[in-house]
Amino acid sequence: MFTEKFKKKDLLYLGVKKKENVDHILVRDYVREIEIGAFQSEYGIQQRVSFNVILEVNTDNYPIHDNVDLVLSYDNIIEVIEDEIGQKRVALLETLAEKIALSCLCLDSVVAVTVRLEKLDRGLGKLGVQISRTKVQSNGTKTSMKPLQKGNLIIKTKIPNTGLLFISNRMLLPENISDLKEFVSTSKMTWVVCPSEIFTEFSEMNPKTDIEVLTMSIAQNAYVLHKKINNWKLARSNTEVAFLLKEGMNCIWCPSDLYKFSKKDIFLNKEFALSMACHLTKRLLMKKIYLFQQDKLPDVLTEAMQNNGVTVEYC
Repeated sequence: MFTEKFKKKDLLYLGVKKKENVDHILVRDYVREIEIGAFQSEYGIQQRVSFNVILEVNTDNYPIHDNVDLVLSYDNIIEVIEDEIGQKRVALLETLAEKIALSCLCLDSVVAVTVRLEKLDRGLGKLGVQISRTKVQSNGTKTSMKPLQKGNLIIKTKIPNTGLLFISNRMLLPENISDLKEFVSTSKMTWVVCPSEIFTEFSEMNPKTDIEVLTMSIAQNAYVLHKKINNWKLARSNTEVAFLLKEGMNCIWCPSDLYKFSKKDIFLNKEFALSMACHLTKRLLMKKIYLFQQDKLPDVLTEAMQNNGVTVEYC
């Protein structure tokens, strides 16, 4: 009878490495109608294809946490699928599966992927393929697949017809709150509204030493705004903001204590909330931040924001 020690040694001798703490993120039975197929009868018609994608992710990057912004989003898998089926038509499910697998391996923390594609309208059963790929395999991919390698792939996560609106406490005064409500309710865009610190005293704190307190002061103001306009949703993470905007719902930025905002992200002296709003703007792949005329910024702040890749537009 082998001892546990001998078993492990024997496995290593055979080149088998036991995996521990393996995490998987998956999308199952995601059905889309697309044009695909090598037969003439499959050209010019849409047929249902079921997508199943399982990602193995590296669990060593972060300690135990409950922060949605530190994990891979299911939406990223959907975006990869949508991006690939929106490209040039392919004949084989194998080709489409390969493209999806390589794109998924470009996502942060993904080390392996399994893709199963099934045609649902080509007979009584499901006809399909299943492939598995690892990051090591992808590094040896042929030159023809080079555009899909990590660093070259840009997954389209920018959310269309959306904007980020930064407001000061001035806009929460009775004489201005109605302007805020009317602007958002009549706009053709979907908005994430970013409030400033709840009291002026907080804005006088040192952002480099009091990040947690300042973050909570913004969250407090978000709750105040939510009480005044309760049909806007509170969003406590980048992921939640993106989800609500994609669903066409206006939301209020309410950063939680789990939101990671570091000292290097503070580029506007004594303007912590505005720095955070600019950071969120860039995380959402936006290039513009909106303000009301009542909150017009000094030229020095506008220039600093432009130097950091964010332009200002007034409502």
